[in-house]
Amino acid sequence: MVIKAYKIQFDQIVFASDEAEVQKNCQTPYKNHPNGCPNYKNNWSCPPYAPTVQKTQQSLENYRFFWMLVLKTPIPKINTKFLKKWKIKRVNMRITKTLNNYLSYLQSNHRDWKFYYCSECNLCSEKNYSKCTCPTDPCRFPNKFRISPEAAGIDVFASLKKINILIEMDPITNLQRIGMCATDENVDFAVEYKKFENQLSILNKIDSLGT
Repeated sequence: MVIKAYKIQFDQIVFASDEAEVQKNCQTPYKNHPNGCPNYKNNWSCPPYAPTVQKTQQSLENYRFFWMLVLKTPIPKINTKFLKKWKIKRVNMRITKTLNNYLSYLQSNHRDWKFYYCSECNLCSEKNYSKCTCPTDPCRFPNKFRISPEAAGIDVFASLKKINILIEMDPITNLQRIGMCATDENVDFAVEYKKFENQLSILNKIDSLGT
């Protein structure tokens, strides 16, 4: 896996025109999801409950630096169609978890930065709850839940295109996940990622001692 941080200016971030456009995107059918995103109206971090486009813009405009964090890994080369589909699903889950864990690591050390994760919020499942309480009960973690750029009205693909970084919409060579971060300082994310990997290595060694 390779992670890259692309610096982007605030005026290069592509926002949806309004909440109607965001919700329309959520309901647009895509591969294996004929009714659109299954998290729409079913997760407190997703539309229509996510922050409005205007609130997203307001929360970001006072930061100095903006970063698109892209984690990539090659698509597995497997001849059997069923095994390839299964493997791709597993790899997608792994890179999503890796990037979200990295963003969570950064957030725990830099609480003044603004973060957008690469998927819907999964804090409930991470805390061993069966599912998100949405829409029947209040959020269990209202001050901690995680929002993706897309849920907040940010088009990551169009934003990256503004700085000449093209991402495969329908991946052929690489699987990727994209998160976002806003800071008031210049950051060497390669160094930060190395610290994250070292911490993971230590934790894995501790876990192995207990087995």
